[in-house]
Amino acid sequence: MAKKKQVLTKKQQKQIKKFAKKNPKVFAIALVIFIVIAAIGVGAYVLYKKSHEHKHEPIESGEVQINFLELGNDRIGDSTFIQVGNVDILIDAGSRRSSAETIENFMKERMSDNKIEYVIATHAHEDHIAGFVGTTGKNAHGGIFDHFDIGTLIQFDRADTTSTLYSEYCTKVETLKSKGTKVYKASECVRNPFTLDDKIYLEILDQKYYYEKSSTENNYSVCALLSQGDNHYLFTGDLEKSGEESLVAKNNLPHCELFKGGHHGSETSNNDCLLDVITPDNICICTCCGSDEYASNPALFPNQITIDRMAKHTDKIYVTASYQDKVYQPMNGNITFKCKNGVDYEIHGSNNDTILKDTDWFKAHRTWPNS
Repeated sequence: MAKKKQVLTKKQQKQIKKFAKKNPKVFAIALVIFIVIAAIGVGAYVLYKKSHEHKHEPIESGEVQINFLELGNDRIGDSTFIQVGNVDILIDAGSRRSSAETIENFMKERMSDNKIEYVIATHAHEDHIAGFVGTTGKNAHGGIFDHFDIGTLIQFDRADTTSTLYSEYCTKVETLKSKGTKVYKASECVRNPFTLDDKIYLEILDQKYYYEKSSTENNYSVCALLSQGDNHYLFTGDLEKSGEESLVAKNNLPHCELFKGGHHGSETSNNDCLLDVITPDNICICTCCGSDEYASNPALFPNQITIDRMAKHTDKIYVTASYQDKVYQPMNGNITFKCKNGVDYEIHGSNNDTILKDTDWFKAHRTWPNS
């Protein structure tokens, strides 16, 4: 092994020691000055790095940016942060209470103020609402509802869960109401689109489980369509097959340039009844490829059956993270879809831009139809 090169030669070190011995006061003063200058230099560098690392270009009027967040842990969950000009929208805040800080930091680096104009809570499962509540106890951080001003909250009409988390969520919603947040059920917003910017609208779509009981909480999911000129972006939470059939029956769904893959890429969602209607060009899935969080079958999400259905329409499928051999890592990372003019768009991942079928994980665990 090569010797590490010394900063000072032995001769120089002897000279310094000799000078220090003869002139202790002068040496001490010089040493203090050197330390102060070094500290100022390090401080200035840190500030420079922070100011440049967290600097993001503001979203212009007429521009849409959609971010599918990697949530910082190996748990599966959804959180989508959307900016339309200076209007901020958050759909869900999974995957766990501790994800609140990850979501908060991501948004604050990009927001011009502390107000989220629209929040959508699709349904009452932990992996969609935990970040709204945040952590409690000795080192409590709180959640999104604690750290931001919320203009309008649109939430699920029904919930069958009796979990402690859901109870805390409801308490925080009541606090938001007392502070002036407008709170609506999804059914109250159907056919009343929100105008976000010129020719950019957010529409809450109708589906039967706003009004009827389902055997699964997933079917209570609030479904939203964001339209930017002739471009359309669809978000369906964890809506399952009977809910997707209802969504198609009750709405005149357009071709979608972007679809957030339903239920983390599960075969219970992303059915032909929906995909054959919206014929998506791009699909972004918030999940951990290979996670066995919800079943003993490894690599459950995204399911091969789901891949087969999606592949009929596009190979532009992106995924936030993976979990292999008990190792969590980003796949695409935070996935950002950006469109300035309602026509041309680009998609990038904070980790890489590799589409799912070209990843090592896919080649080891999945097959592409007819390949």
